[in-house]
Amino acid sequence: MKPVRTLVLIADDQTARFLINEGIGKGLREVAGLSAAQFLDAQVEFDDRPGRQTGGPGNMARHGFDAGDKADEAGRSRFAGYVTEELDREWKRVKPDRLILAAAPKMLGELRSRLNGAPAAALHGDLAKDLVKVAARDLPDHFADIQPM
Repeated sequence: MKPVRTLVLIADDQTARFLINEGIGKGLREVAGLSAAQFLDAQVEFDDRPGRQTGGPGNMARHGFDAGDKADEAGRSRFAGYVTEELDREWKRVKPDRLILAAAPKMLGELRSRLNGAPAAALHGDLAKDLVKVAARDLPDHFADIQPM
């Protein structure tokens, strides 16, 4: 029987790792990676002070804005676009049978919303957990509930 090949995408707001599992007991081998630092437009920078708005009669009302949240969302969204583009390329190159996603919760939502084509159809499971800094040899334990590796 042919082993099931699983492509595992692990990501956070700044880094993405692509790993392949060739079957039960084979572990994970890293095949590609991305960093937001590679893409100028994925590194959104805003003023380090929150903005303010005045309004109302005599400009008495003042409202503060938290620009940090907007910057994080914009950067995450742009980087997620690059990650899914690379996913499509890796999918064609590696030719896996299944896909597993693991990402920090907000990034996982971005990635899910951008999945399409063969990778979307082959999504086997996902994990809302930031595993980017976990060594490849330690990753299989995190996916035991989704698929034995």
